[in-house]
This record gives sequence, C-alpha cells and structure tokens, in this order.
Amino acid sequence: MTDSYILTPSGTHLDGFAEVGETVSFFPVLMHSCANRKAYGGLIRWKLVFNGAETLSEGEFDSSRYSGGVVFRADRPGYYKAVFEAFRNGQSVAEARIGVLARPEVLRPTLPVPEDFDAFWEKQLAELRNVPVAPQLTPLDASGTVAAFDLQAPCAGDRPVSGIFMRPVNAQRGKHPAILLPHGAGVRSAGSTRFAAWAANGFLALDLNAHGIKNGLDPQEYEAINQKLGNYPVRGFETGDPEKTYMRDLFLRVVRALEVLTSMPEWDGRNLWICGGSQGAWQSLAGAALMKQVSGIAVWIPAGCDLASGGWPFNSLTGKKELPPELLRTLPYFDGCSFCSRIGEIPVSFALGLADEVCRADGVMAAYNSLKTGTRELSVHYQMGHEFSASVMASADRFVRSHLRK
Repeated sequence: MTDSYILTPSGTHLDGFAEVGETVSFFPVLMHSCANRKAYGGLIRWKLVFNGAETLSEGEFDSSRYSGGVVFRADRPGYYKAVFEAFRNGQSVAEARIGVLARPEVLRPTLPVPEDFDAFWEKQLAELRNVPVAPQLTPLDASGTVAAFDLQAPCAGDRPVSGIFMRPVNAQRGKHPAILLPHGAGVRSAGSTRFAAWAANGFLALDLNAHGIKNGLDPQEYEAINQKLGNYPVRGFETGDPEKTYMRDLFLRVVRALEVLTSMPEWDGRNLWICGGSQGAWQSLAGAALMKQVSGIAVWIPAGCDLASGGWPFNSLTGKKELPPELLRTLPYFDGCSFCSRIGEIPVSFALGLADEVCRADGVMAAYNSLKTGTRELSVHYQMGHEFSASVMASADRFVRSHLRK
C-alpha cells in the first residue's frame, strides 16, 4: 500500500492580517493522511510570493534533520503567500499554501472607474427595460413543503433568463423575502439542495443558470455547450467595446432575474438578496450595483476583482506591466471593484481564502475597500483555497438571516 500525505501549514498571524514591518513566520507539518501522526524525513521546498506575481524568496530544507519554514518581514502593504511542496524519495507527495495580508485596508483597484461607467450601464438597462418582465413558470416535482418551477423569462441579448424557482407551498401574498443564487463558472443546469433549503425556510429562491440555457439536460449536453462557449468570460474584451463582451449579457440576465423576483406577488417588498461564490459572487456584485432594490449581498471567494492585476478570468494578466489599450478600455466596466463602488448602504458580507490562486486576496480586498456601506463583514481564511467550505456557506446563510428587514 502506497503511503499518502497531507501537508498542513501553520505559523504566526493566523487571523490573516499583519502590520507593515511585522515579522511573519509560516511553517509546514507533513502528516500521514491515513494516520494522525507526523511524517518524518523528506525534502520540503518553499516559495514566498507577493501579490501573485513577485517571488520574494525561495528555498528548501531537509525535514529529517530539522523543522523549517518561511520567516519574512512584511515590508509593504499587500498579499504574501507561502507555497510549500513536500518530497519523499524524490517524488512530490503533498502541497500546501498559506497567506497573510499586510495593511489590506489601503489596497485599491489598478484601474479607476470610467467616467462614463454609470452612463454605460444606464444605456444597457434602458435596453433591458424595453423587454417586458414576463416569466413563464412550468411546475416541477418537489417536496411536500416546497413548490418548484422551471423559470424562463425574456431578456436583452440573445438568451433568456433560465433558472429553477422555488417557494413554500403555502406562500402568502406579500410575505416572503427573496434570494437570487447565481452560478459559479462553467455550464450546468439550475437547481440544488442548498437552494431548495432557502425555499423550505420561507424564501422565494431562484437558482440562476448563468448562460440562459435549458435546465434538466443530460450532462453530456452541458459539456458540449461548455466546449462551444470556450473561455466565455473573456470573450469580447479584446474588441475594446464593452457592449460586445459576453459578460454584458450575462450581467443583464442577473438584473432581469432580480426583476423577476420582485414581480412575484409573494415577495415582501423589502428583502431582496443575492449571494454566490466565485463567478456567482461577481454576478452578485454586479446585480447589487445595477439593481437598487437589492437589500443585501453575501459573497465568497469572489471572481472579477481587480481584473487588470490578474483577477479571474484574467489571471494571465498577473504581473503584466503594460496592457493592450482594448483591455484598458473594457475591463473597468465589468470589474468587481467598479461595481462595489456603486453598491449602496446595504449589508455586505465577503469571505476570501489566503491560499486561493484563482481569485487572489489582494484583488478581493481592492473590491472590498471600494464599498461605501458601513454594514459590512469580512471573513478571512488563512489556508482556504478556491473552495466553498461548509463553514463559509453557513456563515453567509447566517449573515442573510440576521440582516433581514422587518
């Protein structure tokens, strides 16, 4: 039987924050994954990276001779990440990452909000208003406490809003909060167990299919659509025309989905939430900025933040000193930082992972710092990667429930 291992990082500043000038220490512990005991011996290599782009130092140590790690001085504001890789008998057996933010409150977006940002989006919303809010609901099988429907609604652009809508079977007119749950990256049908739980607890809940495609197809059909769409999040940005981007239509479907929820006779007229992770968080930031009836948002590991510095889906821009003029023109109209600057005085919850290599912490903090609201919550997880942990999801749920308007 081949041994397997887990590399667990630890150190100082496990709350995720440091002051500029402080000394930070990170060290890894290699464990046998099948037994709760330390694994002795082997080589551990490490690298310290600043803001995802600049390697500050790197090295290695023999763990059979002594314990080692990374000790450094956080000499400037930003995001410091240590990457560890363990080797035994010349083979890589485990990896781990851990990070810290130094004075994150001063981090700001790379590009400013365009002067015509509001005018641009008002033009897009005017186009959307020319399309009637006319949802079509097709009943689906559901539990005894929840009524479920396939929902299709016309929208600006070439695709409709597509999702699964659920409400309590005994829903009453004007009595229920509403929540929109947009999807992360990829192509899939709407509908999820977690989403149904919202409806079971009294919400009008809409799980939004990001691409306006049919729900309930076979998995291979979604894979074929995914192959056809390719790297859709970056499509059109190279033209220099923000109206030609794929994300323009995707965000308009988010706004239309929110409008659909407010059109439901059971909506209480006060509580309209939007929550999501990764690409779903990016959509949530856009929706809250463009739909003023939104009463609160909760997002985790948000994508789309500080795009010009390499925020997903533009990770390839990390460390680039110069960008094509077409990207300089289009990126800020869709940046999560720009959207955050337009979100009003509503409750906002952010969760980020300091081991996340997809949606980096420095970009997420630039977006968080762009918020104007005083009712905001930041949850930082020092060794969480790009993942939806149960604890993060539970915290988001609690945040929503604790900030409902009476």
